[in-house]
Parts: sequence; C-alpha cells; structure tokens
Amino acid sequence: MDTQPPSALATLYHTNAVLIDPFGQHQGLSAIQDYLSHLLANVDYCRFTLDAPLCEGQRFAVAWTMHWSHPRLAGGKALQLAGCSVVTVEDERIIHQRDYYDAGEMLYEHLPLLGWAVRGAKRRVRS
Repeated sequence: MDTQPPSALATLYHTNAVLIDPFGQHQGLSAIQDYLSHLLANVDYCRFTLDAPLCEGQRFAVAWTMHWSHPRLAGGKALQLAGCSVVTVEDERIIHQRDYYDAGEMLYEHLPLLGWAVRGAKRRVRS
C-alpha cells in the first residue's frame, strides 16, 4: 500500500466505516478521509509493507510496517513504525478497522522535549 489521494479511500471503506487508532475514533468515510489527509499532511512519503493476513470469515488481522518521512520529525530521516490492524469487511469494503501501534514511537519520541521524556520513561520501564 502506498499513499493515495483521499478520494481513493472510497474504494476501500464503507460509507459508514469506523476507524479507531491510538489518536481517536473516526466515524464515516468523510471523517476517515479528513483524518488521514490531516495525518499525512506534509509527509514526504508514506508506504506500507504488509504481512500475510490472518483471516476468519469477514474479519482479518494484518501486521504491517509503515515506512515514512516527515521533514519536521527526526530531521527528515526515514522512519519505520510497526503496527497491526484488525478489520471487518461488509459488502467488500472495510466497515470497522482498529489499528494498534505505539503513538509514542510514531510521533512523541521525535519531538524535542517530549521525545526525551517518552524515551526516558520507556528506558525505566524496560530496566
């Protein structure tokens, strides 16, 4: 999967879809399009590599790695974020998606003062 224009999401998501991630819940195709447009604003690039999904009926789970870069995070360096999505499909479109990933790793750790605090907290938990 690569970055696509928000209008392309209509081929993937049901009009009444719900997307939940560490930053909140987004109800309806329009809200999902707005959210993803905002999330990807100013991103230099964003692409996903997907593992083989685990499927059962209308539901599947898939582990993924997001490869991305933002000019104001980590000095514009290439970043990676591992995550997992649990998805329910209805009428061949996504009706419910729950994404699991570390928001600290994605964003907070790359902000100057907050990043220092988040990384320090993670080190203390690991030791």
